[in-house]
Amino acid sequence: MFAALLLSSAMALTFDDLPGNAIPARDRCDPVRLTAWNEKLMATLRKHHAPAIGFVNSGRDCLGTALPSILEPWLRDGHQLGNHTAHHIDANAVSVAEFERDVIAGETPLRDLLRRHGQKLVWFRYPMLHTGTTLTSRDAIAAFLQKRGYRDGVVTLDSDEFLYNSAYASAYPEHAQLIAKAYLSFMQSILSFYERRTDEVIGHPIPHVLLLHMSSLNCDHLDELLTMFERRGYRFVTIDEAMRNPAYSLPDGYVGKVGLSWIHRWGVAKGMPIVWEPDAKVP
Repeated sequence: MFAALLLSSAMALTFDDLPGNAIPARDRCDPVRLTAWNEKLMATLRKHHAPAIGFVNSGRDCLGTALPSILEPWLRDGHQLGNHTAHHIDANAVSVAEFERDVIAGETPLRDLLRRHGQKLVWFRYPMLHTGTTLTSRDAIAAFLQKRGYRDGVVTLDSDEFLYNSAYASAYPEHAQLIAKAYLSFMQSILSFYERRTDEVIGHPIPHVLLLHMSSLNCDHLDELLTMFERRGYRFVTIDEAMRNPAYSLPDGYVGKVGLSWIHRWGVAKGMPIVWEPDAKVP
């Protein structure tokens, strides 16, 4: 318990939608450009000595067989990769059987790639954090994932960060800088909110798991974002280390259509009302 609490000012960095769904459209089917974007992100993580995990949508047909080479920078630098379904499928919008098929489809070529780097495919994250709209579907999918050997890559620091990603990727350069500045301010407000809400729900700080996206915005401005976290006293750990904290064994009390932070889900299980995080304000 004491060791877990020592990690209370720790944060695990996680990136959804690899190899880069929020990269400029001209680059999304170009293996050379996508590799360069991923390399750029890795350089910032090295600068901050920050481990990370990327959750992969492996079903992008336009890349052909190039996906493993695009993802190599992550594994070369000692980071982890997880399954995010093949096609970013929504558990709320399809049958349990359809969702399970896309999870299985997302395992290729991840298993072989990870094996070559001495890793196993262990981590899974639900697209949009949608875990099923009924207790029956939610529990059926969770049991399926457990049977396949997955751990759920839960999220405590969640936000509408993707809205800034989308605007930034298509903005003119002078507008892009305004969006980046607003994004960094927004993320500071998100962190402040969840620090307070964690104290209310859990009773004390915990190591957090942050959801970001593999995007041009984060590739260009991750350095400023991580610097802000460091100035607030955070250090960066793996998702494995963060989730050793006892809080991550609390029950998920939420069933519904919204993708929620586990801070909210744990609060619901305790009978607490959901207190919503700040809204995005994209210029």
